[in-house]
Amino acid sequence: MARVRADDYEEKSNNILNVAATLFAEFGYTGTRMEQIAESCGVSKSMLYHYFKKKEDVLFAILQSHVTRLVKLVEAHLRDKSELGDEEFFRGFVQLWLEPSSVVRARHVVGMVEMRHLTAAQKNKQVKLEKVLLDLVGDVLVKLNGKVASNEKRVYSLLLIGMMNWVELWYKEAGAVSPAELYKMVGRLFLDGLFNINGTKKKVTTR
Repeated sequence: MARVRADDYEEKSNNILNVAATLFAEFGYTGTRMEQIAESCGVSKSMLYHYFKKKEDVLFAILQSHVTRLVKLVEAHLRDKSELGDEEFFRGFVQLWLEPSSVVRARHVVGMVEMRHLTAAQKNKQVKLEKVLLDLVGDVLVKLNGKVASNEKRVYSLLLIGMMNWVELWYKEAGAVSPAELYKMVGRLFLDGLFNINGTKKKVTTR
């Protein structure tokens, strides 16, 4: 008979992923042991293995959940475009990408540097999911400037994602630039370039 999952299975699983992401971000994937994850979660090693059989399974679950979350957020933001001016829409997109909690930020950092430790099968699944996200980011840019050529959309999307991703490695909220100011700076930097590509000089609309 198949083992029935406890009602709090998802909650406990997610807590393990949050703790593991924080440890991976601080000590690195190779520098973190399953015993360390179990101890930090306050569970036995055998209990941890009930949820995740191998350390790469923990990493895979972290990356899958992180990108799935972004996919859902960007999809919802695209649906709201008609209610927003161009600058407000884009600044909101930047904010939803850069304003996660500290736990989500840890997952974000792990996703940037630790994907190489996945198995080949896991890596293939992760790449497919990330392509979905990349296409959605391209849709964001096309919403702002329909003249973006199809062969350029991927490049601009990767440039934007790269710029936002690496913010996590150097930006400190306690510094001279507030989060709100940062979102505006990233938005203006990219928008000014996007609206002037191919000779387009579109005025940003606001509400």
